[in-house]
Amino acid sequence: MDLDGEFQVPPIVASVQLIYHLNLEIGGGLNERADVNALIQFITDYGKLRIVAEHLKCNVKAAKRRAVGNSMFRDGLFVNAMFAYNESICLALPGSDQLGIGYANRSAACFALGEYEMALFNIQLARKHNYPDKLMAKLLERERNCKQRIADGRSKGTVPCPRMGFNVDINPRIPFLAKGIAMGYDPRFGRGLVAEKDFNAGDIILDEKLELCGIDYNVTFQTCNQCSSRRYHVLIPCPKCPFFMFCSEECRELNWKLFHRFECDVATKLCSVSRVSDMIAPRLFFYGLSQFGDDVQAMMEYCEKAINGKFNPLDLDYTIPCRLDVFKAVHNTITRYDSVVEMIANNTAATYSVVFLMNPLVKSIIRTEPHRRFFIRSIQTYSKVAAALATNSGISKGVITTIRPVGHLFNHSCDPHAMTISDGGRVKMVMLRPARQGEQIFISYGPTWYKPCPLSLMFKCCCIVCDKGKAGREWHSLMDRKLPQNARKDVQLMKQILGDSGVNVASKMNAVQQLIKRYADYHPQREDIGYLLKLYGEFLCFIVQDEHLALMRAMLMAEQ
Repeated sequence: MDLDGEFQVPPIVASVQLIYHLNLEIGGGLNERADVNALIQFITDYGKLRIVAEHLKCNVKAAKRRAVGNSMFRDGLFVNAMFAYNESICLALPGSDQLGIGYANRSAACFALGEYEMALFNIQLARKHNYPDKLMAKLLERERNCKQRIADGRSKGTVPCPRMGFNVDINPRIPFLAKGIAMGYDPRFGRGLVAEKDFNAGDIILDEKLELCGIDYNVTFQTCNQCSSRRYHVLIPCPKCPFFMFCSEECRELNWKLFHRFECDVATKLCSVSRVSDMIAPRLFFYGLSQFGDDVQAMMEYCEKAINGKFNPLDLDYTIPCRLDVFKAVHNTITRYDSVVEMIANNTAATYSVVFLMNPLVKSIIRTEPHRRFFIRSIQTYSKVAAALATNSGISKGVITTIRPVGHLFNHSCDPHAMTISDGGRVKMVMLRPARQGEQIFISYGPTWYKPCPLSLMFKCCCIVCDKGKAGREWHSLMDRKLPQNARKDVQLMKQILGDSGVNVASKMNAVQQLIKRYADYHPQREDIGYLLKLYGEFLCFIVQDEHLALMRAMLMAEQ
């Protein structure tokens, strides 16, 4: 987070790395397997966290960051300019004209990208936040130009085609999950979700809202800190700290209630020690604490009971959302022992307990020694839960980690049935290939056999692709088969259709789905089936993102 030397935090390192580097600085002596109390003492003595000053909003720094954005804008780097303008918006003092100017500059970037509805939204924000009268004529001219271009039909669209809503029956008690999916158990994978009926390529089986997420500090100016939506065109800042942004007032208010009131006063210190996979552990604790009305004792009495391994999140009624039930569903996760995960959990608990207990609000809630020990144990526990349940989504220069109350029940395979797409604060799961009645439905937590992924798994993969035994060898022996001549002709025809600009997106998607369904019996096969699955996955990502942008334009126009 380089702000020309004016607004720098200590290097962003994970808690494990922080302790490792501190240990080297003092000549070693700390065992990497040290228990959490020894780690806490070590960080307290040598961590230097108490001398990390909290950065404040500053109009001078806001103006400097906006100047960086202006330079990018002149070079035609409009998206990068928008990220710089977002940093400027975060740095600007509430009530100052610098905030209004930041929104106005972002409206110019939106206009340059042809996002006229989003430009109008930012113009409204600029006028609301003390945009200088002496510059108003230019802003009003941009507003007129936006409205004229929309009237001339030059909008990028407010009606998505195709719509990516449910196309199968919905579970009446879980209105974001397809009907016909139930909890099952497998000796290798443990509990997972099983198809009670046949599902086909293109079936949308999940459309779940995101609430539990961790955002890399590297991308906090690009992403909503509550729902992880990448609505960087319209983000609004935390009014207190210069780090976090939100896609709406609703997300900002909810995030304050659930998490940010515990983070805001130590945001710079958190920035100096955090990485996304760590941050979700204390967030899960504070999510639970909020549902217990900040009553640590009540939360402790519930959480210190034995984990209920038979707890089935699908038994809950999600038609009336209850965050306490969501917390309990995640809390009652049985994790498997892993020495590396244990070490990370200890380091994470040590680092975050030291930082958060510097926040007066946290200290006022966690007052007694039993409560402090419970806080530390909880972060240890939820670090291991995150390793088991969290899904990482890589974006430019950062990672978003999410835990989904129902979505996390789908197990990983490098040969997935369905694809997970996170966008607009929601997670959709779309079937890539058929799943027959009785089969466990797998998704990928990163890598697939047809599209390797740089994100590493936090567990040993037990899927058929990674199986070193007889079953795995038999599966791999099928990879280099040749499709029948008629099938290969169909694949070649499909490539022509996809490259034809005269065929609409909905027709292209339907054609790919039908081809995958027709030749499902030839799965796995590298040359043609692998090509289709990779292409279909990329196609789905594009369609979901396009749908989100179209719906956002429609929402913004409705608010004009």
